Amino acid sequence: MNLALISHGAPDDPRHFSGIPWHVLQELRRQGHVVEPFHADPADWARTWSELKSRLSLKFTGQPHHPEADPQILRTRSARLAAQIRKFAPDAVLCAGFPEAAIALPESVPLFIWMDAFYPTLRRVYAYFRTFYSDADARVLQRLEYAVLRRSRLIWLSSEWAAAEARADFPAAARYIGVRSFGANLANLPNAADVDGFIRARNLNEPLFLFLVNEWERKGGDTAVETIQRLRDRGCPAKLVVVGLKTKPASVPDAPWIEWLGPLNKNQPAESKRLEKLLAESAFLLLPSVADCTPIVCHEAAAYGLPVLATNVGGIAATVTAGETAMLWPPEKFVADAPPWIASILANRPRYEQMARAARHRFETLGNWEVNVRAVATAIAANLSTS
Repeated sequence: MNLALISHGAPDDPRHFSGIPWHVLQELRRQGHVVEPFHADPADWARTWSELKSRLSLKFTGQPHHPEADPQILRTRSARLAAQIRKFAPDAVLCAGFPEAAIALPESVPLFIWMDAFYPTLRRVYAYFRTFYSDADARVLQRLEYAVLRRSRLIWLSSEWAAAEARADFPAAARYIGVRSFGANLANLPNAADVDGFIRARNLNEPLFLFLVNEWERKGGDTAVETIQRLRDRGCPAKLVVVGLKTKPASVPDAPWIEWLGPLNKNQPAESKRLEKLLAESAFLLLPSVADCTPIVCHEAAAYGLPVLATNVGGIAATVTAGETAMLWPPEKFVADAPPWIASILANRPRYEQMARAARHRFETLGNWEVNVRAVATAIAANLSTS
């Protein structure tokens, strides 16, 4: 197939949207499809008008106006993108990101959407979308998304939780909405034999717990720290490694069992290797999130045979197999219930290794880009053949 790939940022930038469109692009090409990424900037006048509206909104309503919710920004960007796509003349357009990127595409162009969650869900779940987008922005974005989703051929969300939310928010598009997972956004994936070696070599007597975090409160940072403190109080010399934030929050104690590494850039070879080493050597990935859509890190952990300890919120349950590759608790029970369970499995190495190998198996069968991109491409081809 000849496909145009679009997103709300540049699809060929590995930093955009956690690298999801970039990995989709690479995998589609590996599977033999002709794929071109498209992105465009909005018109200068639209930027100027959006800045003016932001100042007026703050003055008269006390709420900000976000440029990514401005119809002129979105429409002029999409119109420029549509002009580029018409010259390419693809069989279909795949949008791996917010559907607003497609608002100016002609309805004659077959459109397919792949996303983790749409705006109404994000606004309900993430404080960021309530803080930096006004109520008027919310109405605009839901209206624009509805218009795009109603004309899409097929729509995939990366979890059943998000798909159920989208069906409720956009009932006219509900019958086109399905579920398709994402994959691990890692450049160097270990093979199965290497992972088996990692699992057998892990130190369960002095276990390492990996906490990858970009938002301390939303990801449950204080819960992660208290969980390891309680585990240590039970006599386990556990260590917590925190990766992702430059500045340590005031709530984090200066303790020798907490290692604060700061951000690690997966696109820098030396930093990527450090992250790979942590994934290989850690006993568990901690993810006590307050809110989460589809944390890619769960697929990355599974690639290394790393079990996950997480809260059962949002789409997390779609990225693991509870009871087999991960343990999930309600947020309010995590601190109390996780430490005794962790202590019990650390004392049972065969059970731990069974869980770790199940995580790797899940990655190989469900949580990788090869499997999921092939499923999406196959569904697009089948849909085009019947139209």
